[in-house]
Amino acid sequence: MTLVLDQVSKSFGGLAALSDVSFKVNDGEIIGIIGPNGAGKTTLFNLITGIFPPTEGKISYHGKNLLGLRPYKVTALGLARTFQNIRLFGHMSPLDNVMVGAHCRTKAGVWRGLWRTPAQRKEEKSTRERAQALLQLVGIENDTDSPAGSLPYGQQRRLEIARALATEPELILLDEPAAGMNESETEDLRLLIKKIQMMGKTVVLIEHDMNLVMNVCDRLVVINFGQKIAEGTPAEIQKNPLVIEAYLGREEA
Repeated sequence: MTLVLDQVSKSFGGLAALSDVSFKVNDGEIIGIIGPNGAGKTTLFNLITGIFPPTEGKISYHGKNLLGLRPYKVTALGLARTFQNIRLFGHMSPLDNVMVGAHCRTKAGVWRGLWRTPAQRKEEKSTRERAQALLQLVGIENDTDSPAGSLPYGQQRRLEIARALATEPELILLDEPAAGMNESETEDLRLLIKKIQMMGKTVVLIEHDMNLVMNVCDRLVVINFGQKIAEGTPAEIQKNPLVIEAYLGREEA
């Protein structure tokens, strides 16, 4: 198993954001985390990536306990994420944004950078070429020099994915990547997620676009009011009465 959550709970003061959530993610899968607004989905990502510690439970990645690790150490282990709200360096170019993402894998330190040693220049050249390849992967290779903040919204979303991939993750967490996208952009995103899977990556996806989720995910985990209420294939989830009730409400007699 790539990622294992075992009875994970998180409380903020007296408010339980998550309660006893357990599931496993296998290598190479695309897993969707779905549920109504406020269900606790982004909180789940924050616990996995070390932004908040869980109140109870265990989270492990390839058998290593993630509890107590800072976000940069979680990234170093091979997990990367995007955010629900875009968090690019808006004044920097798309190319520089992606190169920043690769920083955790570079070895040249401050002194090599100051002296511009041959090893540092070689590493920077390699990082630049890798960043350009990732921009091509996400379809924004023609806008490498403009400020990232001036890109259309859909391209900014894809740029965040490129920056996350620059950290060379084995598992990537995507938090509502289709938010604000039109139908054509969402289809391009679906194809991109499939490409990422074909690269050997594992993908965990939070998304409200049910058409995207049902067509790209291998399995789904459904969260409602901080609790896991269902898990299964998209076909199974579509028929699950608890899921239907969470989204549509209970029919009164």
